[in-house]
Amino acid sequence: MELRHLRYFLAVAERGSFNRAAAQLLVAQPSLSRQIRALESELGEDLFVRTPQGVTPTAAGQALVGHARHLLALEAATREIVAQHEPPQELVALGIPPGLPSAWLVRVVEHLGRVVPGCSLDLTEASSARQLLLLREGRLDIAIVHQAPADGTVSRMLWQEPFGFAVRPGHPLAEVRDHQLADLDGRRVLIHSREQVPGQQDSLLAATLAAGVHPVWLFGQFVEHTRASVAATRAEIAVVSSHTAAQQLPGWAWAPLRDLPMALTTWATRRTDSRMIVVEVAAEIATQPLD
Repeated sequence: MELRHLRYFLAVAERGSFNRAAAQLLVAQPSLSRQIRALESELGEDLFVRTPQGVTPTAAGQALVGHARHLLALEAATREIVAQHEPPQELVALGIPPGLPSAWLVRVVEHLGRVVPGCSLDLTEASSARQLLLLREGRLDIAIVHQAPADGTVSRMLWQEPFGFAVRPGHPLAEVRDHQLADLDGRRVLIHSREQVPGQQDSLLAATLAAGVHPVWLFGQFVEHTRASVAATRAEIAVVSSHTAAQQLPGWAWAPLRDLPMALTTWATRRTDSRMIVVEVAAEIATQPLD
């Protein structure tokens, strides 16, 4: 049985005449009669009572009318669904570090939706070290990290922010516009934990040790709650980027460190064996500036 047989049957049942149904269907009346007889033969039932005045459905025919209408409606809906389908999308797992500027991330997601419509993003927030581990394991496609990328990866630097000292309001150092390592001696200094910003802690600790400077180091994991962290630790100074100081420590004076330039560098990193969609997404991410 084919759907066209049901379409022919329904036309005859609704028109009550083979001639009128044939005219509606634009087929020859003898051909329509043969199709209906073939359907009756296949079902083993007479579907119409034929009289000189026309045709009326038998009990079996009446039962088939509703079923035929349902099946033909499903056919029409199927065509509509297929016609309106969205193109297939490839999932790209993107790692983001805590504290990444939300306005930039939203802009990137919207940009990718326009220029790489075949991409569906799955975002995972994790530290740089965790992201690089997930990248090696194949559980991330692209990692946005704050440390120099490892060998065997393809990386692009997205931006670089200077690190410096944010000093508590009213502190004697708040008026200093160009800090030195010696300014840290004996001060309570909040600094990111090593796993959060790899390299920052090592370079700063080594430099102060070599200079004979002995701060009271306060190691913490803070991103969005810098102000609460400095309050909790009673820090006089926080080692943060200029962006973090401006956003989260209003009123704190920020200045760079003269004798140890430091920067927070952000990279987009992928594996060398990445899929083409991943290569395309990573390249587009690199086109989006921070400001």
